[in-house]
Amino acid sequence: MASSSVVATAAEPGPHAAGEKVAAAAVFWHEGMLAHDAGRGVFGRGLDPGFLDVLDQHPENADRVRNMVSILRRGPIARFLSWHSGRPAHAAELLSFHSAEYIEELVQADSAGANNNKICECTFLNLGSWDAALLAAGTTLSAMKHILDGHGKLAYALVRPPGHHAQPDRADGYCFLNNAGLAVKLALDSGRRKVAVVDIDVHYGNGTAEGFYHTDSVLTISLHMKHGSWGPSHPQSGLVDEIGEGRGLGYNLNIPLPNGSGDAGYEYAMNELVVPVIEKFRPELMFDPNGRQCLTMDGYRKIGQIMRGMADQHSNGQILIVQEGGYHITYSAYCLHATLEGVLNLQAPLLDDPLGFYPDDEKYTMQAVDIIKKCWKESIPFLKDI
Repeated sequence: MASSSVVATAAEPGPHAAGEKVAAAAVFWHEGMLAHDAGRGVFGRGLDPGFLDVLDQHPENADRVRNMVSILRRGPIARFLSWHSGRPAHAAELLSFHSAEYIEELVQADSAGANNNKICECTFLNLGSWDAALLAAGTTLSAMKHILDGHGKLAYALVRPPGHHAQPDRADGYCFLNNAGLAVKLALDSGRRKVAVVDIDVHYGNGTAEGFYHTDSVLTISLHMKHGSWGPSHPQSGLVDEIGEGRGLGYNLNIPLPNGSGDAGYEYAMNELVVPVIEKFRPELMFDPNGRQCLTMDGYRKIGQIMRGMADQHSNGQILIVQEGGYHITYSAYCLHATLEGVLNLQAPLLDDPLGFYPDDEKYTMQAVDIIKKCWKESIPFLKDI
């Protein structure tokens, strides 16, 4: 179980005024998640053409997360963080989001004891993978329970394998279990009536959306590169016309953005679309599955600040951040550091950006955001006056 210690506050002697308090964030982590080996091959597909001396690590590899752990432990943000051990999820917990048939499929695949067991395109279950997936799910649930039990308002589940593509009945996109979806279910089962999920990963959070597609208790918002469906495991397109069904009509909102939208484009999308929608929905808890889309540290810091502002206004400051993407072994760690700086409302950056020169061309993105906003106002009743 998660540590039950109360998250402390810490005085910041640097960029903050003397005596000002900064709430700590609780980081939930378990080194057993490093045991998942997604393999090697060409572009994450596990292919060896036979004429290359060096094959890439799978993009979803343990080294990227090792750097995330180390930058949080030894970087300047370390004094604002408390560390808590994760734990494996129980079978009954998995059934809150996933079908029994799908879980049995994964258990049987693990029992076979084979390596390079291809569950779907680019997604491989190897020795140690299932235990890591259970740890990722249970660690996220522990972070959620930390908030629900009143031990702190800010929690970060540093987990792998990721989860937001995993649907109730299938794996997809490196994901086996939907960590964020399981945590949302826990929040709802614990009495929270309305939960908002803001997914900023470069790819559509289709699994989370699919799990809550028919309910108005969960608002799922995904900002992602406009990539469409990529095969049988990922039938959803992520386009603006996928808005939920039945009671959930209007409560799944997609924001497909041009490739390489950058800092200014994402900030515009957050302020013009996400903030007013959250204002209408008024969630009791905020989720932020973290990812990457040609943003610099400044962009992630700003997104963290916006998320914190929405949480302070609507959910008593409660935010659960769940790690999803982030596949550059070094820069992803820097961007994570910046995201948490923003969520913690630190007054000035604690780290210099090694890639801060990336140019923005936000005009095309802003045009796309304006079109999406017009579409929502015309097709979704509760957003007609955003």
